[in-house]
Amino acid sequence: MRKLSPRLEVVNVVATAELDQPVDLVKLTGLEGFLYDQAIYHCAYLKDRNTKAKVSIFATGKMISVGTKSLADSKHDLKYAAGILVKHNVVKRTRIEVKLRNIVATTQLGMKLDLERLTRTLPSVIYEPEQFPAAIYHAKDLETASVLIFSNGKIVFAGLRTTQQLKKARDVAVSLTMLAYSPD
Repeated sequence: MRKLSPRLEVVNVVATAELDQPVDLVKLTGLEGFLYDQAIYHCAYLKDRNTKAKVSIFATGKMISVGTKSLADSKHDLKYAAGILVKHNVVKRTRIEVKLRNIVATTQLGMKLDLERLTRTLPSVIYEPEQFPAAIYHAKDLETASVLIFSNGKIVFAGLRTTQQLKKARDVAVSLTMLAYSPD
């Protein structure tokens, strides 16, 4: 078996921030970059040429950045959104604290994995191919994260909450590969 060095690619970062004041979402109707339609969802969306992804803004003052590839990009989008709201007199200037909520990362090992063997080897693996095509693993080292392991060698890490967990995820990918390698 060749030496493994899987590269993890961050595909989504979710971060939140609080404006600590209510937001009149109706005032966002028609402003460039904003989408607000109460029939679709009970928040407004901000996506324009200055955002890296999308920010959801709720009437409570909560904001959620979804779809960036890094915490720095999420921070940029949340601070940018707060600034736009201040500029249009929708809220008063406030200092926001950005909190990382979820990192989703993937890797492709480039080899087939024997998921049946994996379920016999690891105690915290759920594999029901009739229900879902991947094995679901809750790695102790990754705390709250789940690992989706596909037989084609793709591994998805969801629920990572720190950059340290992201680093540990690579080691978990190597370990899983050693346990589930299928020489077919």
